[in-house]
Amino acid sequence: MDKTGTTYASSTLASGLAVLEFVALVGQKKGVTLQEVTKAMGTHRSNVYRYLRTLVDSGWLVYDSETFRYRIGRKPMQVAGESLQQWDLRDIARPFLEELAHETCLAVHLGVMSDSTIVYLDKVESDSPIQMRSRLGMTAPLYCTAMGKAMLAVYSQLRVSTLVGKDLPKRTKNTITTLDALHENLNRVRERGYSLDEEENEEGIGCVAAAIYDYEDNVVGAVSLSTLIHYLTPGNVDQFAKRVMTTARRISQSLGCHHNHWSIDIERSY
Repeated sequence: MDKTGTTYASSTLASGLAVLEFVALVGQKKGVTLQEVTKAMGTHRSNVYRYLRTLVDSGWLVYDSETFRYRIGRKPMQVAGESLQQWDLRDIARPFLEELAHETCLAVHLGVMSDSTIVYLDKVESDSPIQMRSRLGMTAPLYCTAMGKAMLAVYSQLRVSTLVGKDLPKRTKNTITTLDALHENLNRVRERGYSLDEEENEEGIGCVAAAIYDYEDNVVGAVSLSTLIHYLTPGNVDQFAKRVMTTARRISQSLGCHHNHWSIDIERSY
């Protein structure tokens, strides 16, 4: 290809990408018109229209014939999703887990759901002499762990019942052992944005957890803080919950989630 051809191809591609970026950033809520794009790009109207039509035809943009506005299509999300799937959740979450452990001096866990159990995907111990018995790859029931309940809370009662079954074995004196009690507990999780394990899975241990979401707004895991049960005072729970939800949100944002699933203004929580 000659020099002129190479320059033209590169310029055309760059212009098309600039149009795509403008629509993505400016037209997030109501989209943008051809006139708005033309004015912003400083390019001839016919050229901008050609870029927009090409992007629509290839699925990168969608056009609303009633409002005459262009919006981001499904293709960018599909490409982003494929890229994100190549990343390991543990690698993405690890810096945030380490920061949370450093801030709180407590053990931090990352977990994912596998059938009716939670699987410990990662763990960051603090410098505290209090060390948790959990280990990577260990499993625990969904219904009696903070991470498990954080993820169960996104599902309907029917789905929760299917996942955990009717038999909820008693693991401690505080374990929830009936579906009615579990559903009531999960309703509180939905209201406040975080879950608690108040000595329900292991004697003497309490946890605070929040769910993690991906770019399609699906729950993909949870993050938790673990400590001795007597440290879970109302004041401590409030601070722990804010920090856990902040961490869950930051991990979720790194996975492409743009929604706020947490019930407090965690941007100003500390």
